[in-house]
Amino acid sequence: MLISILMLLIFTGLSDGESNKKLNPDLIVNPDMEYGAEYFATDKELVLYYDSNFGEAKSFVKDDGETLTLDMRSDDFIFIQDVIVKNDSVYLTRIEEEVDVFLFISAGIIVTYNTPALRIPFPMTTGQTWKWEGIEYIDEENADSIVITGELLGVENLSTPAGDFECIKIQTDIHKKSGAHTLFYEWRTPEIGLVKLEAYLDTKGFIGTIIDLLGYDTMYFNLIKVGA
Repeated sequence: MLISILMLLIFTGLSDGESNKKLNPDLIVNPDMEYGAEYFATDKELVLYYDSNFGEAKSFVKDDGETLTLDMRSDDFIFIQDVIVKNDSVYLTRIEEEVDVFLFISAGIIVTYNTPALRIPFPMTTGQTWKWEGIEYIDEENADSIVITGELLGVENLSTPAGDFECIKIQTDIHKKSGAHTLFYEWRTPEIGLVKLEAYLDTKGFIGTIIDLLGYDTMYFNLIKVGA
């Protein structure tokens, strides 16, 4: 299937924007429009609530002056990202993740990088791509080479329980030398940030086994409420 799609794109001569539009007719492609850091919300007063396959999740931002901590959690799941913003671009420095496996039992990891990993290079335009290569450390010991690539696919209008939003749609692809692969899509709108997330996980090792057992190889988060 993948080969047939690639051959179609080669022989029809479509640009990236045109091919994305063909595969997703809801996308609005405007290569002349520039999208800035307002799509990555950093308001400490903002609290967002999501429906997810982990149950209802709450998200908020903490700021120590140098590092922004993005904290998302539900009753069974904690996902914390430490990021820094330089020249409007967002870089990831640390991830902490914990999943409740069974009653009184949790599985968790802490991820760091040899250098800050490029997350989103604002400002950007439709069809823009980016790439970061480095070393990832699991619990400060287990090292793995990692390649992160991203692309701004276009703009899509979403209707959610929290309201209607015009969002940019970003694709991020993460490959590790160990064989683990993650593909995720995020929809972002100004001042609020994340409206929707879909992630597809092909993980390895202990935490990957836990994720597979719990049925979390596919994850979704949909905005249901904006609070303060």
